[in-house]
Amino acid sequence: MIKKYIYYLFGVIFMSLGVTLTLISDLGAGGWDALPENLYKLTGISIGTWVIGIALILLIVAAILKREFIKYKAFITSIVMGKLIDLFYFYLEPFRETNSFADRILFLLVGLIVIGMGCAITFVTHLPKNHTETFVFSIVDTTEFSYQKTKTLVDISALTIAVVIGFKLKDFSNLGLGTILNSFFMGTIIHYCLPFAQKGQDLLLKVEKRQVKKEPDL
Repeated sequence: MIKKYIYYLFGVIFMSLGVTLTLISDLGAGGWDALPENLYKLTGISIGTWVIGIALILLIVAAILKREFIKYKAFITSIVMGKLIDLFYFYLEPFRETNSFADRILFLLVGLIVIGMGCAITFVTHLPKNHTETFVFSIVDTTEFSYQKTKTLVDISALTIAVVIGFKLKDFSNLGLGTILNSFFMGTIIHYCLPFAQKGQDLLLKVEKRQVKKEPDL
């Protein structure tokens, strides 16, 4: 069970790193990623802190939709994500000034794939999802919308708010090709990452079972 939690933590780390890579690519990030960065530029409050604040709002709405208590474990996951994003952003943001266009394309593509794999890992473990996914699934579970359609609509909504703030800042560096790819194809990327994430978990559990069998009886 411990290895399952470690695997889950790798998923959270992947998501946080992927978000940061798309942000520093300056070719566009997903709506939920561009939004906290624009709020950071607007207020000076760190991206991670905004991630945590937005998480709290979404989880409260999700709890209301499903008529249940707020998923505090998902909130803890979002706190970890927020702190990791601040950490990755601190170390990777200086590369923004020296990136060639090829580097930026690479950061964007790798970032999108890493986000997708991170989400897929957290899904297959059946442990708490991050706040945006918890919010998406609360809509899926209470309506007839599919996951991919709901994911797209929710991401576009966040993107709209990010664009409005971008106009106020006169800064659209985190809105572009990556934003389009993230908004319309992230659901598909996650879908194709799921089998690999499941195989990774199955392999991990097999190793754990073998280790348990090898332990001598006391």
